[in-house]
Amino acid sequence: MSHTAELIAVGTELLLGNIANTDAQMISEGLSQLGINVYYHTVVGDNPERVRQAVDIARQRADILITTGGLGPTCDDLTKVAVAQAFGRTLVYHEPSAQRIRDRFAAMGRPVTENNFQQAMIPEGATVLDNDWGTAPGVAMEADGIHVLMLPGPPRECEMMFRHRAVPYLKGLSEGVIVSRTVKTFGIGESAAEALLRDLMNSLHNPT
Repeated sequence: MSHTAELIAVGTELLLGNIANTDAQMISEGLSQLGINVYYHTVVGDNPERVRQAVDIARQRADILITTGGLGPTCDDLTKVAVAQAFGRTLVYHEPSAQRIRDRFAAMGRPVTENNFQQAMIPEGATVLDNDWGTAPGVAMEADGIHVLMLPGPPRECEMMFRHRAVPYLKGLSEGVIVSRTVKTFGIGESAAEALLRDLMNSLHNPT
């Protein structure tokens, strides 16, 4: 079965241009290696209604949704709430994740504040993706034929969680890989090259 994915990055800081969305580049590259086509990237701010709308739109055009960001302990970390609502799920307290949070703060020698346990709230029936690189666990769930993976936003955490948690999950869905090649040219402009290759480009389907 061929799968298509949409990436939904959650974070007002991305819309403001404060940081670049490097997570999307890394994940798209990783998905192509798994043979999963990425057709859309969406960026949405820290607003539960807009996140829910983005998920509703994405689920109509992709069967794998990967969110990044919005899993942390603060009041604007709303990704799980919005995704759970979009799929009619309730959030439940996951004690093993709460204990991992306690252990991580203890290892750092810092007191754990109560808001950190917001990160231990997981959509009912979902699989927890343990985060060995931060406090916010990831989430994998399937609903209505849609696979949803929620990953933390900080780039180092996101990359490690994608490679060590999401990829093993996604490999079970993939039946091939996407291979790309870059052909570098010189001494000819884009329009002249396209004029030479247009018939070939229009006739090819696999490869394209």
